[in-house]
Amino acid sequence: MSNYNLQIAWSGKDALSDSDPDKVVSGGDFNTEFLAVKTAVNSKADLANTSQVVTAATAAAGTNTNQVATTAFVDTSFAKKASPALTGTPTAPTASVNTNTTQIATTAFVEAAKPVGATASTLGLVKVSLSGTTLTISTS
Repeated sequence: MSNYNLQIAWSGKDALSDSDPDKVVSGGDFNTEFLAVKTAVNSKADLANTSQVVTAATAAAGTNTNQVATTAFVDTSFAKKASPALTGTPTAPTASVNTNTTQIATTAFVEAAKPVGATASTLGLVKVSLSGTTLTISTS
């Protein structure tokens, strides 16, 4: 790609007196200048052309800067949307028994935390109602 550089010393012509024949701008001067502009413009990237591929070095995993992130960096640094763990029936690691944090509780964790011998029918649903100062708890 080339940059545009002025070809004719236009300011030099301005300094000449009006009667000086060299002050006249010729068609050749304009042609020389316009060809230089045309060459510079034609050698630049066409921003409207969306098919151009830009390449860059791929940063190491864990890089946290303002450099360009290539698709290779993003591909290895983040979970894929179509990851088997995130599609269909999502999966997650099961916490150990008695874990009390804000992490996700899997069904395996809940099953392991049930009282021994408990089944869905023995756990049932609990209904709570408050009427004045009376709290009523019943199972269904």
